[in-house]
Amino acid sequence: MGKTVAKFWMIALITLFSVISLGGLFPQGSRAQNNAITIAVAAPLSGDGASGGQEIVDSIKLYIDATNREGGINGRPLKLNTYDDKGNANGATQVANDIAKSDALVVLGHRSSDASIAAGSIYQDKKLPAITGTANSPKVTSDRPYYFRIIYTNPALAKTLSIYAQQVLQIKTASVIYDKASKNELAQSEVIKSAFEANDNGKIQKIWGIDSDPNNRKASVQQIVNEIATEPEAGILFLTLSKEEVAEDFLVALKQKGLKNLVLGEQALGRESFAKRFEKYDEEKKNAGFFTDGMYVPLPILFDSAGADAQDFLTAYQKAYNKTPSYLGAKFYEAAIIAVDAIRKANSKGTNVEGDREQVRDALSKLNNRKVGIRGLTGLLYFNSDRNSDQPVRLAQFQNQKLISASQQFTPITNPERLNLPKELQSGSIVQTGDQYFWRQRVVYAGMDINKLNRIDKSSFTADFYVWFRYSGSDEPTEIQFPDAVTNSVNPTAPVFDGKAPIKAQVVNGLNYRLYRVRGEFRNAFDFRDYPFDSQKLNLRFDNPILSTERLVYAIDTVGLKLPRAKDAERRPFQGLQLWNFKDITYFQDSSRSTSTQGDPDLVQSNAQIEYPGLSIRMTFQRKTIVFLSKNVSPLILLSLLTYCCLFFPYTMFVPRTMAPASALLSGIVLLLSFNNQLPEVGYTVAMEYVFYVYFCLCLLPIIVTAIGTKLDKDGHKKAFKYLNIASWIAYPLILITTVAAFAISYSDRLI
Repeated sequence: MGKTVAKFWMIALITLFSVISLGGLFPQGSRAQNNAITIAVAAPLSGDGASGGQEIVDSIKLYIDATNREGGINGRPLKLNTYDDKGNANGATQVANDIAKSDALVVLGHRSSDASIAAGSIYQDKKLPAITGTANSPKVTSDRPYYFRIIYTNPALAKTLSIYAQQVLQIKTASVIYDKASKNELAQSEVIKSAFEANDNGKIQKIWGIDSDPNNRKASVQQIVNEIATEPEAGILFLTLSKEEVAEDFLVALKQKGLKNLVLGEQALGRESFAKRFEKYDEEKKNAGFFTDGMYVPLPILFDSAGADAQDFLTAYQKAYNKTPSYLGAKFYEAAIIAVDAIRKANSKGTNVEGDREQVRDALSKLNNRKVGIRGLTGLLYFNSDRNSDQPVRLAQFQNQKLISASQQFTPITNPERLNLPKELQSGSIVQTGDQYFWRQRVVYAGMDINKLNRIDKSSFTADFYVWFRYSGSDEPTEIQFPDAVTNSVNPTAPVFDGKAPIKAQVVNGLNYRLYRVRGEFRNAFDFRDYPFDSQKLNLRFDNPILSTERLVYAIDTVGLKLPRAKDAERRPFQGLQLWNFKDITYFQDSSRSTSTQGDPDLVQSNAQIEYPGLSIRMTFQRKTIVFLSKNVSPLILLSLLTYCCLFFPYTMFVPRTMAPASALLSGIVLLLSFNNQLPEVGYTVAMEYVFYVYFCLCLLPIIVTAIGTKLDKDGHKKAFKYLNIASWIAYPLILITTVAAFAISYSDRLI
């Protein structure tokens, strides 16, 4: 018997290792047979723009890696080739030729308009599709059907900036400062002048050009600042400067001169890293934000008022690279989304690069309206007839070296004919420039700060937290509701939230401040498929059921919440949860949609949806699996060992060989019923139930083996009888080990 048992264990181990080895080899062999699909990215990876260029590459790589983890495109992995365009036209021309000669199906780039325009001629000639996430000049895509852009153009940008300066900031005179070395900046200066003076009251006093040559720059900047000081009507200063070092010199000279002119910077300056360039100056050391506080910059995305997808990108980028991305990363991440989607639709076979490029371009050109748009970080991604984006311009403001949403924004109106324009214009809800109309959108800085999460149940949780608002204007944006609220945990007869009863109400730094405390029970959509290895996302959200997102948006109060926080500070409110480990918390701007016409004839005709603004917190928790398993799986382990021992009983003990497993089976059914009582009604099988199903099979195995073995022994089939016993001794632990291994591999990161 000893030799037989030893032989059995040797066979079992060899079989197990063989199965694991073969399982690991097949996927690798399959991947090795596939040819990679190449995507090129062109960005400034050297010089002063290197940090921005690296952010572009890192963001694209983040999406490419995620796509490859999901199997690539039709089983073919994606390969990213990076090229350094040095941030100028000459460098862009050089790398464009290199990219055109490669096997890349699409190029993502370039960052600047000058570089994009220079490279665009080559891409057009070689019929290579290209997508830029940040270049604004109309020349990038004009008469170039192979170039696409997922950001607004310079004319649209200039129009928004002019309206903002005149309608919101109430400034009627302005000056423009540009870099003489950039043709694009010179052109943009003229575009701003035209847009600002489109209204009768607007006047551009002067356009100054900086000599950006390092040997002459400081003297040139100082001369311009001295002239601004003697010009009483210089007004707001439009900086079309895209080079950070030039803008730095200008702002230092301006502030050190003591001038108080408002500054509206170029999009390229809309990175928090720009504000940190000034940390070497004494003024900045004494007062963080001395040189940039109050400066406005236009951006395509503002993370404090962005949705869940943008916050997920922000978190993933921070986790991968240990730093915070800017609009550069977000827009080129979206460019990667569009490029991968086009390649997938083109269904490239990898046999003809020219043909595959043409199919990718065709797929991009068909992405031409909202109905076929794909989901991005800033909304639906698609191109208009000029291969540009209709995305609105957002205005940010520097505060303590951080970028926050400006308190007023503009959103374009697509159907002004359905509105009572004279009435809305008179009330100030709408502003007009030329034939374009915009809603005034108020930004309310809001925060929700958890004091304590008391309980996580089958379908709800209880929370105690603060919620606050900081806003301008007399309208009260505090008439909100918590749609998932069940009951007030302090007073069950009272509403969870009362907007008319703040615990603190005052004016701080010119903004109304309202603070509330909320205690209640909240419903949540739980997913128990992986139970008890499950990770749950708890959502705590409010929305405004009165005003639409066109008129109001809630921005995350990053200053009030002191974001980003250290992990210990984030974890503190959840330390009382004995069965859960806190993983992370995400804040994001949210909205709810209504398809109700509300009896409005215009809504009946347009089939439009109304979006109502809100704010959400998403908290992620991991169940303490080891605690659960130690309490609930120990009986199954003991019963499994008992059942296995029955296989070694002599066949003369027929009753123990069958009744013991049958009793273990019934005990398992009782445990399963008890287990199911811990869960709400769900229409799917959870992970732990599969463990029970395997256990039931193991209980049946000795009974079936005993019945068959008894028959074989009775009929004299000694050899078959012997092999049946050996097979049962091997199969039982092999099934058990395989099950444990499968769960350990699937949930290795959750066994805590």
